[in-house]
Amino acid sequence: MIYAEYIERDRFMPMEIFRRFADQSSWTDPDDGMVGNFGRTMRMGPTPAYMCFWQCKGMERMDEWEAHFRTPEAAMDAAEQATFRAIHLARGGCYDELVEGPPVDRDGLICIEYFAAPESASADAIADHFKARAVNHPEAALNFVLRRIGRLGPNPGCLAVWTFANYAAMEPFQRVSLDDDPYRPEETGLYRWMGKDIL
Repeated sequence: MIYAEYIERDRFMPMEIFRRFADQSSWTDPDDGMVGNFGRTMRMGPTPAYMCFWQCKGMERMDEWEAHFRTPEAAMDAAEQATFRAIHLARGGCYDELVEGPPVDRDGLICIEYFAAPESASADAIADHFKARAVNHPEAALNFVLRRIGRLGPNPGCLAVWTFANYAAMEPFQRVSLDDDPYRPEETGLYRWMGKDIL
């Protein structure tokens, strides 16, 4: 499962402080893996402008997280409390991983497509569709295709994460017509790994 955090930055918070804590390096539990920490770049894409993906074992991990945050130890953890003050965790979402490809290239240009899929569409059908698109775009690495669990996440409900070497490599991908694509993105955002984004 992927737990996605949708993060906003308070404009009164200096960027240096925000970026320092938004990397969330204080969370080091071995049961969780940060597999994406994205900042919208060049203002291309929807808000909130920041996202963090945590790979975890499943919904039971949410119970464990809540139990942890209720402990006296968590309340006294200065690094965690500073993180909560420095970044605005605006929303969360829980997603099934329909495709898990290569890890996100932290030096690459990350393209996230936000798309809808009917509940009648099988996970395999969605995964096969995106894998076929990836074959047609060797310049792209398909990192993830995610589908929210129930309604636990913002509309339109699904995300595809692609990585490119640069804007020039991404351009042919963006110019392909998706008029007949059943999973045509409703929005697309461009991101860099946290701290490498351009405001």
